[in-house]
Amino acid sequence: MRLTVNLEPDLYALAKSLAKAEDCTISAAVNRLLRRSLPGGTKESSRRSPPPKRNGFVISSGRQPITADTVRQIEVEDDEE
Repeated sequence: MRLTVNLEPDLYALAKSLAKAEDCTISAAVNRLLRRSLPGGTKESSRRSPPPKRNGFVISSGRQPITADTVRQIEVEDDEE
């Protein structure tokens, strides 16, 4: 559905930032924010949105980021085996 909405500047900045971080449109970001605000908003709707991406790569929802040091440590452990 197409609808024109006027957002306050701080809310627009939030939606734009979320859209950039999740590599989606501002409309998709606003939909996600609205859905999260509903009771039971953590449940996905019947239409699942694609996983968030940055630079074409899916962003992991893991708690610990993978860094260059993490990769080096794994390589050292592989060399020791």
